[in-house]
Amino acid sequence: MKKRYILLWAIGIILFIISILFLLRLSQREDDLFLAETSESISETTETTDSSAQKNVAEQALLEDFGEDWLNFSSALERKQNVEKYLTEDALKNSPIEENEQASTGRIKTISQDVDQPQKYVLIGEKTVQEETKEVILEIDITNGSSPKISHFDASYKE
Repeated sequence: MKKRYILLWAIGIILFIISILFLLRLSQREDDLFLAETSESISETTETTDSSAQKNVAEQALLEDFGEDWLNFSSALERKQNVEKYLTEDALKNSPIEENEQASTGRIKTISQDVDQPQKYVLIGEKTVQEETKEVILEIDITNGSSPKISHFDASYKE
């Protein structure tokens, strides 16, 4: 009976040593299958990150350009013509573009994105009209897609 237990222990130790040697040999292989799978998943993640980064860059550029055109104009007609290219048809119909605005200069200071609704943004800027500077708040909704447009916006002024 004791010989049987000793034999089973010896077989177990031999199997353990064989499995350790197999794992060592597997880890030294140059064509490691695990490494190839890992690099594929990293490249897929990078592609996803790149496309979302490109989308964010397009949205950022749209917002900056719109804000600059909204604040810098010499006549109300010029402003309307400049900002129309950023707006959807619905936004053009419902836009708060005033016809009697005086020429102004300005700049966008801050662009903030809504955490709960990522297609909503708030732009804060400064606008100077006849040597009087006001703070401008633009609330903007952007469409999804490869070339985003502004689907709705509201402008308010803080004096």
